[in-house]
Amino acid sequence: MHNKLILALMTALVAASVAHATTVSDPATFVRGLFARMATATTAKPYVPPEDIYSPRLAALMALGRREAGGEVGRLDFDIWTGAQDWQLSGVKVSLLDVENTKDRKIVVAKFRNAGKPHELHYYFERGKSGWQLDDVRSVDAGAQWTLSVVLKYGWADAPQ
Repeated sequence: MHNKLILALMTALVAASVAHATTVSDPATFVRGLFARMATATTAKPYVPPEDIYSPRLAALMALGRREAGGEVGRLDFDIWTGAQDWQLSGVKVSLLDVENTKDRKIVVAKFRNAGKPHELHYYFERGKSGWQLDDVRSVDAGAQWTLSVVLKYGWADAPQ
């Protein structure tokens, strides 16, 4: 009887976690919605973007970064969606680029102002088993160029100074 109760509870927990999984059906719409939520977030009512949308490759790199940080801040010390630690977003424009020769990868370009300064980030999505997944992020800002996968694995050793 005790084992059946434990099994039932475990099954319910798994079902609940699956029910709350984030599904990205359109990468550009997802990024637009994410920026809208972040723009209206406050200290009292923060918005935390979902982390269950990463591709297996990016999820593994995130785990590597956390593991190698040993409980400290680590190499990733900024928000991957804004490229900053704090944000005051305005003028957000999101567009979608196709990738040559495939329908299973898309690039979402977000141009926005953070605290009055212009920024441009590219979000690389690929179609996975459960919808679109974020596979990488790249900043193309002058003087602040970075690629998330490189930062997670190699840090800032070769970043522009």
